[in-house]
Amino acid sequence: MAHVTLIGPGIVTQKGDFFGTGIPYFPLTVLYAAAHLRSLGHNINLIDAFGENPFQVAEEGDKYIQGLTPQQVASRISPESILICIGAERLIAHGSVLALLAAIRQVPTLSRIPVAILENTQAVTAYSLRAVKEEFLSRGAQFIVTGEPEIRLVSLIGALAAKDTAGLEERLARIDGLIFRGKDGRTHVSDGKEFIRDPDVLPFPAWDLTRVENYWKLGYAHAPITTGKYLPLLTSRGCPYPCTFCVVPNTNNQRWRPRSAKNVVDEMEFFFKSYGVREYHLEDLNPTIRKDRMQEIAMEIMKRDLPIEWKIVSGTKVETLDEETIRLMAKSGCTYVSISPETGSPRIIKMMRKPMPYVRALELVREMHRSGMTTQACFILGYPGEQQDDLRMTRSYIRQIVRAGIDEIAVLILTPTPGSEIFEQYARENELTDITRFTFTPIWRRDYRRYALERVRCYLTFLFWRAVYHPLDLLRLPIDFLLGTFRTKSEMTLYRLLRVWVLSLGNKVTINGQS
Repeated sequence: MAHVTLIGPGIVTQKGDFFGTGIPYFPLTVLYAAAHLRSLGHNINLIDAFGENPFQVAEEGDKYIQGLTPQQVASRISPESILICIGAERLIAHGSVLALLAAIRQVPTLSRIPVAILENTQAVTAYSLRAVKEEFLSRGAQFIVTGEPEIRLVSLIGALAAKDTAGLEERLARIDGLIFRGKDGRTHVSDGKEFIRDPDVLPFPAWDLTRVENYWKLGYAHAPITTGKYLPLLTSRGCPYPCTFCVVPNTNNQRWRPRSAKNVVDEMEFFFKSYGVREYHLEDLNPTIRKDRMQEIAMEIMKRDLPIEWKIVSGTKVETLDEETIRLMAKSGCTYVSISPETGSPRIIKMMRKPMPYVRALELVREMHRSGMTTQACFILGYPGEQQDDLRMTRSYIRQIVRAGIDEIAVLILTPTPGSEIFEQYARENELTDITRFTFTPIWRRDYRRYALERVRCYLTFLFWRAVYHPLDLLRLPIDFLLGTFRTKSEMTLYRLLRVWVLSLGNKVTINGQS
């Protein structure tokens, strides 16, 4: 069997950004791939650059980068590896992936080992590698694996391990979703039509290959932490909606593939018994597409009497639920749900091609509030063609959803990612080539100041109506922050930013060197 190295890059925080960078996401793409390859007998060397040392911070321009430096990562790669894989987990970390490539190529014993870049298909903060393929290939990557990497990597490793080197390019060209540059200099691009139809067949992520305790020591995560020990969870893959601002229709072809309720709860129970994990953060793109499956998950948790909490943290289509499902979810330990209205304007939501029944969403938020769940609503400002009337409608809907019981909002300024339908238009209009600047605080936008002010107005609207409708809940915020018992992402975000800043002062390294 082959030796394979898989690398998750460090976590990047944009200075001055409160809205999405710096979140300590586990490298799920790499962890799933590692688990699958290991199940087939391959020897896995997994390097989670962030998880190995999240308390080490490098400062580069307007960014902080937490974790091992590229040189430290390269020093941990086994020269026996037949393939080195780097997970392109988040768009904000694109520069870090390029830096890892450069560091690997500078080590003589590693220079001949092919490097593959793995696409993250299960996050809205990721990006399509097809859109940036030439940059990766020109910087030293031999392969780009688009789509879900588990099965594709098996084929790639098999092709590299074959003794018939004469027919290598022909074998590579037959691998679904693989991009590489041939000996003639031409870039070969495979369509990438195959998807894992039944995610139940995959082993659970290889948490034993990471230092999960370092994530827990941070005291913050994507969702507000309640129990100390938590793990992210993917209960499904893909999303069926064609939203024009999102990269997911490109990377998943609008295919939603759920895991069975039994398989999901098997994972919860396994890591509860193995690690004592009592909290699970669902990072699915859209976990609630089938409410009957959510009911089954809730009932399976209760049937096994698991003493756990679970949270839907990356947003979901709230109208796919109903009151009965919400009550079952709450009874089984669901304490947090993030939803994504995106805008209060029916005109803009139609342009986004995202269905949103506004009145029904309010009814369901009320039910979650009655059930004791903490809830978040996410909004996007700056969609092409958005007018003042549309912005007023968004502020009006914020008032309505606060009255219904929403606990927090997140207001993001649109920054289309490579692979989204509107990406080319924005990149062209703003003459932008550095995609690492694509964050939810897109200071490169020519209209950024206007939308930054509008974002402040949205938050002030939220706080005012929160004080009017739910004054006691609002008063809990500073108390929760001081005690470190976070109920919302908002409380935890300030703590996270302060923690990263303090770490940057006390345990700083340079990006091109050691401590």
